Amino acid sequence: HCQGIRAHHRRAPSMARGNSSLQRREAVTSTNEFLREIANEPSLGLYYLQEHVSTSVPALMEVKARFKECTKAAHAEIHSLNNCVYSVKHFCGVVPGHLDRASERLERAIARLQDSQD
Repeated sequence: HCQGIRAHHRRAPSMARGNSSLQRREAVTSTNEFLREIANEPSLGLYYLQEHVSTSVPALMEVKARFKECTKAAHAEIHSLNNCVYSVKHFCGVVPGHLDRASERLERAIARLQDSQD
């Protein structure tokens, strides 16, 4: 009886890799049978659950840590971008007036130079 459960446990992941409807149905059927057998043998089910947790959780914690690092880096970049946007808006609001005044002064200076040369 336990060998049947192990056989289902080994078969289910390989069947789930396919994309066809038949393969998906077979995977679901196999998984259902596996779960039914586990429900009838709680100690074996607990063993498989513990085995799954002991192999899956460390990998998930590693992914979580990497995700946290990426999130922190993204927040820093967003902060920098917000500062850039603020600077550009401020630049657009202040600089054109200064440039206009500088342009007017240059035009007056050029006009005076031209007048003095005539």
